[in-house]
Order: sequence, then C-alpha cells, then structure tokens
Amino acid sequence: MRIVPLVERPDLAEQVSVWGFGEWGHLNPGQTLDLRRAEIQASMNVDRVPIVFVAVDDGKGDGEGIVGTASLVFDDLEGDPRNPWLASVFVPAEHRRKGIASALVRSVEDAARRIGYDRLYLFTSTAPTLYAGLGWRALEQRDYRGEIIQVMDKSL
Repeated sequence: MRIVPLVERPDLAEQVSVWGFGEWGHLNPGQTLDLRRAEIQASMNVDRVPIVFVAVDDGKGDGEGIVGTASLVFDDLEGDPRNPWLASVFVPAEHRRKGIASALVRSVEDAARRIGYDRLYLFTSTAPTLYAGLGWRALEQRDYRGEIIQVMDKSL
C-alpha cells in the first residue's frame, strides 16, 4: 500500500467524492455530490492546504485500487476558529483494521508539519479511540448538527 496526494492519482477523485458525500453529506446542509466533486477537485495540492491523500493498494490485480482517503483542510467545523484540520478519514469496511487509517493520519500530520503547522485538529463521532491511540488529545464533546462529536488535537 502507498499513500499519495490525490493530485498524483486524479482518476481516484470520483471515488473520494462519492465516499465523502456518502459518509458526511448529512453534516453539510445543502451539499450535493456535484459540490463535493468540486471541493475535491480544488484539493489537488501537495504544498498547500487543502490536500487530499489516497491509500492505494498496489496488489489489486489489474491496476491499483483505492483503499482509503484522508484530507488536510483549513476549516472543518463551521464556526470554530481553530485550524488546520485532519478531515475525511475514510477506509471502506472491508479494508479496516489493517493500519490504513493510521497511515493516512500520519501522512496528513506529516504534510501539516511540512507546511509549517505545529498543531492539528479533528472531530469524530465514530473513532475517538483510534485517534487517541495515535496520540490525539480529547478537547471537548459537543452536538454538531444533530450528531455528538469529539473534538481532538495533536501537537506536531
């Protein structure tokens, strides 16, 4: 498995868009799949925020298959002044528990550090234990658009 910026694999942008919209569209009122596609296209960077990363499985037979994604974004929690954020970490169920999410998180942390950030934030409703195990610190819980989320940070 390799982790690369999406700009190196633009053929995977559609899958990243579909996953993101399916997983978090409900937290973004008014978002459509087309708007998500536009956001992903605008994230085709390597040296500035936003950056989308993809985990690619080199052993997927004919070609390489995407097995996960994660992003570095400036704002991820509407109304919150903190930045930047680790966002949109997604690994399909059949590829979980193989270290893919952890590798994606480390790639985003490395990119944030390389760009010059010394702290990173995230929020999650489903995986606070994963992030705590990777050195993230719980800051607060809150209701965000009808979902209880855990806001976390990590010093880089």
